[in-house]
Amino acid sequence: MAAVPRRAERLRKIAWKLTEQYKLPRGREVEAALDDYSRPKCWVLSWRDGPTETALRRAAAKLDKEALEGVAFRREYSDLAWAVAAIRFVRDGDPGEDAFHAGIDLFDARRLLDTLKDPGPNSDRERVMAEHLVKASERRSSAFGDGDAICREVTERGLVPLLRGDGAPPLTPIEALTDRYASGRASALWTRRLTPMTPLEAFAAVQADEKASPEHVTAALALLPELHAALAAAAAKLQARLAPESS
Repeated sequence: MAAVPRRAERLRKIAWKLTEQYKLPRGREVEAALDDYSRPKCWVLSWRDGPTETALRRAAAKLDKEALEGVAFRREYSDLAWAVAAIRFVRDGDPGEDAFHAGIDLFDARRLLDTLKDPGPNSDRERVMAEHLVKASERRSSAFGDGDAICREVTERGLVPLLRGDGAPPLTPIEALTDRYASGRASALWTRRLTPMTPLEAFAAVQADEKASPEHVTAALALLPELHAALAAAAAKLQARLAPESS
């Protein structure tokens, strides 16, 4: 491979321009450095969170394609990004037949992160949950590298602890009722994945509980608009069965 003139200078200029282009904050900027552990040594452009590898490769090629010959690209992730991936993977995954087990490993987490244009939280609620997860995982060792402790924390304890304790985000009415009344499989789905009961199940649970607290009664009443809409839709489908078939 032919030597590239002034490669170090040109790569650092590319890194600076990409950092400016993507508005990456301090600590997550693009950096150009020699990888001393590779044989033979090679240059690496690395950054934390930020754009996907594909996006950054394309942007870099537009700046100085010659200087990038043989250069590796390495997107790393912050603890907050690992936490977001763990939360989304477990929360949004298909529970399948076993609702009592839900987890994530480093391979699944990285595979998800690599697809995200922005691996950061997409709401204040998700940010608080992710921050709680990062803090809870600090008591564990990361035996297998970045993100390991975070993935094991979620796998072993589920997601519901992230909605409890000081500073936790408030529960929605359906979540508050699920937290109080879910049992069996429904309780496992809630504890592991934050999957709530259906509005009808939650409303019926409060209705059957003569000692329900005022807070839970209020939460059940808050579900009425959604229940009315669901019942109206179901009634319309039943009514359609009675309509005479078109000739």
